[in-house]
Amino acid sequence: MEHFFSFDILWVQTSGREVSFLRILIGSPVQQKPRILKEFLLSLEELNKSYLKIDFLFIDDNITAESSFLLDDFENSNSTSDSTVTIDRDLKSMDEYICTEETHQWNESLIWKVANFKNIIIEQALAKNYDYLLLIDSDLVIHPQTLVQLLKAQKDIISNIFWTKYDRDQQLELPQVWLRDFYDQVPRQRGEVLNHEEKIKRWRQFMQQLRQPGIYEVGGLGACTLISRRALEMGVNFKPITNLSYWGEDRHFCIRAVVLGLTLYVDTHYPAYHIYRESELLKLADYKSKNKELSNKVLQKVKKVIEMLGTCPDKQGSKEWQSYFTNKSKAQFGPLIEKKYQKNLKQNISITTTVADFRIEENHNSQKISFTIIKKGTQDGQSFFEQLESYVIVLPDEKGNWLIDTLVVEDILE
Repeated sequence: MEHFFSFDILWVQTSGREVSFLRILIGSPVQQKPRILKEFLLSLEELNKSYLKIDFLFIDDNITAESSFLLDDFENSNSTSDSTVTIDRDLKSMDEYICTEETHQWNESLIWKVANFKNIIIEQALAKNYDYLLLIDSDLVIHPQTLVQLLKAQKDIISNIFWTKYDRDQQLELPQVWLRDFYDQVPRQRGEVLNHEEKIKRWRQFMQQLRQPGIYEVGGLGACTLISRRALEMGVNFKPITNLSYWGEDRHFCIRAVVLGLTLYVDTHYPAYHIYRESELLKLADYKSKNKELSNKVLQKVKKVIEMLGTCPDKQGSKEWQSYFTNKSKAQFGPLIEKKYQKNLKQNISITTTVADFRIEENHNSQKISFTIIKKGTQDGQSFFEQLESYVIVLPDEKGNWLIDTLVVEDILE
């Protein structure tokens, strides 16, 4: 018998037993150097897409032909019956966005050209009835679990955090989110006057908070933003607000969103890697390595708890397992664990469970971890052997601890 604990935020129950997966459009205006663009596209390919229907829309504004060819390769590799890749080249211009090892050179014309591209992507998301739009810049490498985590937050507008040294001599990396005005990152009440020391103290506290896994309300965001259909229908867009002089299309988007009654959030569970300059490609391997190390730790945790649950009798395990599961799963599993323990005592069953052959979807540290359960034991003096195929879905809590939210296992609780 199969017990299924659903990761239900990723699909919509429409009628009866019919299930419709969430439809997501990932959109990006692209004028990018080939080496950076290659890594960006690879991270999109490695996204955990389980239980999602994902399409892509790129506005090709590349100056370099090699970058356009990379988009073609992505389209050829990722266009399937379940996923479409659209490349719009009708809007290509010869305005060059200059990125050097020192900084990026923006001007008013470039900013509002990009804003127009983003608005065209919004129009497509609305016209084709997508549930969410993920707008993302082409110089980011995102963690495979990014999209699933942003959806899990269930916010109308939420950005995934990343950190950048915008000037080479800058001592500290800064996040792409702020609290108010142009780029004010000092928490304060309206009208509150702070001296210099208090400003520094509060700024540091805000930076420390953003380094902790969680979801936090902010006043401004951009570059990797998930937007719900509800927010799109309310009218969020990147058009300039003519009576504001703030620099940058993201500020106009954020101000308009708040005026419309929406709240902005940032998710810090899986910071993206910002390839702000080509030299930062050298550190990309370290970023991916940390993700892989975290994945190994999660696998060991999954192995321990599944073997604990499957080895009987084990009264201690029937309590210790709770520290490995989300509150939702604890409520669902508790009665089944106790029932299994009592049943095995009455029927004189002894079982040893081993977990092996892990398979992780989408590489690195995917949401879904499949594995094989091998059960050996005796019942009333007779030996038995079983091999079962199973999987879990793991989620991070607010402290970054990995917990099992979904478990599909045949017979382990019977």
